[in-house]
Amino acid sequence: MLVKENDKVVYLDDSKIVIYYIKNIFGENVEILGVYYRIHRIVLLSKIRLATLEEIETEEKCANNYYINITKDGAREKKRYILGRVLHIDGDKSYLDRCLELYEKVGVKAEGVCVKENEMPNKIESYILQLNPDIVVITGHDLYNQKGIKELDNYTNTKYFVETIKKIRNVKSSYDCCVIAGACQSNFEALIASGADFASSPKRINVHTFDPAIIAIKVATTSFLKIINLNEALKYIENGRSAFGGVESLGKMKLML
Repeated sequence: MLVKENDKVVYLDDSKIVIYYIKNIFGENVEILGVYYRIHRIVLLSKIRLATLEEIETEEKCANNYYINITKDGAREKKRYILGRVLHIDGDKSYLDRCLELYEKVGVKAEGVCVKENEMPNKIESYILQLNPDIVVITGHDLYNQKGIKELDNYTNTKYFVETIKKIRNVKSSYDCCVIAGACQSNFEALIASGADFASSPKRINVHTFDPAIIAIKVATTSFLKIINLNEALKYIENGRSAFGGVESLGKMKLML
């Protein structure tokens, strides 16, 4: 099969059709990244096929509906509130740009930085000290290889997310800063144990581009006197509690007096 970089393809072993694009081709292997899901794979060329126009349009429509559903409830009296400020660290610039557009649409102030997952632990403290955010999103790509659920080496990037969260907690307590972490198939338990307030993926499934941002928006728009109602955020997330979970945490919005 003749394919080239940026072609949109389907991975034949996926249980559900997901559209990827080809980032690199090397011999009989190809590196593919999800177009709308935060997943990264290196697979055999024989395990992919070109996506059909209908498949591409179906997933694009689904992504557009995701966006519309989130933003339609975003209106609020902005002058009466100070919303929580978000620092969104993402391993993929295309995902980051979509999330920043979403934050802007719903009126949540967000700073975005694209950093490769393995570089996040070394760079996060400087961003935290410089920007002093109320909410930090640590995300990008991840993948579980199905070889042992507890071992972090069986995940592409969970270990880097874990190290990054620990660095955040060196300078910011959970009261000072809410941390949202993870991507597709990440080790949820390890992320929570390292200090994240919310994380993916309890059932080791794929998460959508917008899912971490949806949680961040809910945190930013919940009063600092109230526990965040995760169920209200999960109604916008395709796979609900299978995709994201967390621990009791207070919001970051403050009322103007």
